Amino acid sequence: MSLYVEWINLIKERSDESWLTHSQREVYDQILSRWQSTDFVNLCGPPGAGKSFIARLLAKGHGYAYAHNLADAPPSSANVVLDDAQYTRILRLARKDLALGRVVLLTRAAIQEAMPRAELSLDDKDVREFLATLSNHCGILFTQTIPEGHDLGEIIRREVIKRGESNVYRGS
Repeated sequence: MSLYVEWINLIKERSDESWLTHSQREVYDQILSRWQSTDFVNLCGPPGAGKSFIARLLAKGHGYAYAHNLADAPPSSANVVLDDAQYTRILRLARKDLALGRVVLLTRAAIQEAMPRAELSLDDKDVREFLATLSNHCGILFTQTIPEGHDLGEIIRREVIKRGESNVYRGS
């Protein structure tokens, strides 16, 4: 198994709410505490900010159904996270047909439709928190690179490539 896949699987397996950076925590708390009576919420932000990470924590700890396609969500689910969502008004009809509760749409760009929006962006403090979490909980240390930017996935990819792994998945 490649080092990259090993690290990603380790992160998915061990992660919990305590791993959220301060910016991720703010958005996570908004989703859990606000907009309970709305049909759709848009969680948007740049690649590598942690939108899918938040979605997986919502599924792991709060019973949200996690899907890439609304039709794959279990019918009558109270809450659904739709990762890498392609929003069209047809989703509103599909949500009703499937008797789904609230749907959280993960997108890079904000959806230009009337719905609550939780915008996620990271800063340098988030990156430091992320690196400390990986070190403390997974023993992952960045010894070959100096982490730059705010795309957490790209930070991991650069380190793994510097360690000699050439075939590293680039997320969407």
